[in-house]
Parts: sequence; structure tokens; C-alpha cells
Amino acid sequence: MKNKVIALAVLFAGSILLANLGHAALISVEPGESIQAALNAAQPGDIVQVEGGVYHESLDINRQVVLQGRGRPLLDAGASGNAITLRADDITISGFNIRTTRRIGIHAISSGNTIANSSISGCLDGIRLDGGHSNSIVKNEINNNTNGIILYRSNDNLIEECDIRDNNINEESDCGIYLIYSQGNVIQNNQLRNNGDTSISLRSASGNSILNNTVLKNDWYGISLSEFSNSNRIAYNNASNNKDSGIYLDGSRDNHLLGNWAADNSKGIYLSYDSNDNLLEGNHLRQNGKGLYLANHASNNTIVGNTAQENGYGIYLTFSSRWDLVYANHLIDNGCNAYDRGENNRWDNGSLGNYYSDLGRRFYIPGGPGIDNHPQAEASGPGPLADLPILPGERTGDWSRSPF
Repeated sequence: MKNKVIALAVLFAGSILLANLGHAALISVEPGESIQAALNAAQPGDIVQVEGGVYHESLDINRQVVLQGRGRPLLDAGASGNAITLRADDITISGFNIRTTRRIGIHAISSGNTIANSSISGCLDGIRLDGGHSNSIVKNEINNNTNGIILYRSNDNLIEECDIRDNNINEESDCGIYLIYSQGNVIQNNQLRNNGDTSISLRSASGNSILNNTVLKNDWYGISLSEFSNSNRIAYNNASNNKDSGIYLDGSRDNHLLGNWAADNSKGIYLSYDSNDNLLEGNHLRQNGKGLYLANHASNNTIVGNTAQENGYGIYLTFSSRWDLVYANHLIDNGCNAYDRGENNRWDNGSLGNYYSDLGRRFYIPGGPGIDNHPQAEASGPGPLADLPILPGERTGDWSRSPF
């Protein structure tokens, strides 16, 4: 009897599940019809499929649906409002061209959404998350907006494989990706170029991972961390051809900068304004004015295993940078391999110093009292960077591509 009751209960639950799955519907929208009307008629789980054409609407989505474009329909909200506002969780948007005038392309105030395979341009902010968590922004083209993507108090989101360019319209503080008070986000495998001040900017944003991105040709910085952006992982990015710095830290601590490439910047990696206790490891700096530059009380940092080649200065520590530990770095054919005006900086770890192309028996660091008591002989020949291309590949450090 007991087994019969259990079997009936399972059968009843299965019939409910099948009924729910059967309820999902495909709603098609043709040019001249209203997308918003179709969304209003949809039930949670339905697919609203929009055919190619031009739609002059501002959409407000308040239920879990899939909004799918076929033939890249253009959604133009004009000046009426945001192009799309996501109010419910677990919405999927894909396959659209989106634009608006001085408004937001896609504004998510909900979580668990997916925004994919769309092009967003001509907006104030291409995509903006406000308190939105666990969203995925994947394979989008976000170009010619004031800002590309903004995350405000939004955690655990993914931004991956997006093309983010030329987001520098009519603002002084424009950027490609901007994180404010946001944590646990992953930004990886994106291409960013010419995004005004900075391609990737973190402000009071901690515990994020910035991995294997290309950030080129910005007015100031490729990647910028400021206002207590602490404990972030910045790894295997190519931050080159920026007017000021490839990677810049301002008042940010306990960050790990690993395996990044920075070339043809004014400064390759620049730590400033009490950016303390950071680990700079295995980065490659080439043909910058200064390869690694520490100033304005950037102290107690560890600089290990980096390669600085053909820069004006390889490593430069200013008078207010103190208690930094610098060892096992390769300093090759720089105008000045090492320069230290600070106090109590250590240029060896007690047994291992740095490798210099202008090695002496003891290496007296120009600028102040710094001495490397254990300098290492740099290998003869063209140096360890000769066979390395410019762009990093996968996060494992596979340097497999070169744009130059």
C-alpha cells in the first residue's frame, strides 16, 4: 500500500512538471508589431522571437522570458528611455542591435540574466547593472557609447569575450568597463581599445579577477584600480600603447599582478598614493618610459620575477617608496636598469638578487643608498624576451599571439 501511494505521488508530480514545460510558448514578432505587447502577453519561460527589422520601442521586462532576435533586428529607443530594462531575474537577451539617445542600452536591476551576441552603440551606458548579481555578459559588441559597461554594487558577474571599443563620447570620465563597489566579478578574454580615460576601471571594487584581456590605446590607463580596490587578481593582460600607464594602482592594496604584458606606455606598471602590500610577479615590461614605477608612498610591495627590457628606466622607486622588496627580476638593456631614491628598500632577499645586463660585483642602485648584495649574471644573447610575442594567450601564460 505504501509503495502504491509513493508511485501515485511520483506520477502526480511528473504530470505537473510536464504541464509546466508544455506551457512554454514561442511568440513571434514581425516588423510593424510591438515587442512590448508580446512581452506583456508572455508567460514566464516563454520565448519572444523578434524578426529582422527596425523597432522604435523602449522595453520593460518584468518576467522571466527569452528575448531572441533573428536577423539582427534593430531596437532604437530614441530619446524615450532605456532601450531595455530588466526587472525580473533569469532573463535572456540575444541577437539584437540596440541603441538609444543619452540613455542606457540594457539596464539590469535584477540577477541571473544573460546578455549575449548583441551590438550596443550610441548610448550613455551600453550595459549597466545596478545591484545585479550573477549575470553573464558574453560575446557582445559594445562600441561608441559614453561608457561601455558599468557595474554598480553588483557582485559575481561574468564579462567575457566582448569587443569594447571607442566608448568615449562627450564625457571626461568615460571608460570601457567600470566597476564601483562591486566584488567577485570575473572580466576575461575581452578586447578593449580607445575607451577614453581607461579601458577597465575599478573604484572601491575588491576581490575581482581581471584575466587575459587586451587593453590598448586609452587616454590615460589600460587598467586602473583606485579608492581601496583591494585583493584583486590582475593576470595575463596585454596593457599597451596607453598614454600614461598600462596598469595603474591608486590607493589600492593586496592586489596580485601576474604575468601581464605592458609595452609602449609612458609607464608600464605604476603604483601610487599608498598602494601598499601588492605582489608584482612575472610581468613583462618593454619599451616604456618607466617599466615599473613606484611613487607617492607606494611601499611594502614585493616585486619578483618581472622582466623589464628596453625601457627608459627598468625599475624606478621614488623617495617616498619604502620597504619594498625587489628580487629575481631581469633588467635588460634599459636606459637605467634600476633607480632607487627611497629608503629601506631591499634589492635582494638575502640570497638572491636581480639579473642585470650591466652587472658589477655589487650593484649600487642609482639614486640613493640601495645596494643589491647578490646580483645575478644575466645570460648572454638577446635576452629572455626575444622570443616572446606581445599578446598573452590563455591564463596559463601561453604567449601565443602578437598584434605587432
